[in-house]
Amino acid sequence: MIVKEKVWAIFSSEPFAWDQLGEVMETLYKRFFSEWLPTAGYEQVDGLELEVTGSKDGLQFVELWFAVRKIM
Repeated sequence: MIVKEKVWAIFSSEPFAWDQLGEVMETLYKRFFSEWLPTAGYEQVDGLELEVTGSKDGLQFVELWFAVRKIM
C-alpha cells in the first residue's frame, strides 16, 4: 500500500495490559475528536487514519495516526 505524503496528528498511548485496549482506544479517539481537533486549527483529511499497535516487555501500546490539514 502506498500512502501519499500527509501531515499526521499522532496520538500515542502509555503501555497497557491487553484487556484495557478498548478503554485506551476510546480515550485516544476522544482526545483527537473532542479535545484536539476542535481547537487545533486543523481538519481531518478524507477520514484517513492509521492504527499502529505493538508490544514491549509484556505490555501493549497503540498509536492513532490521523491525516490532517491546516484550515485556511
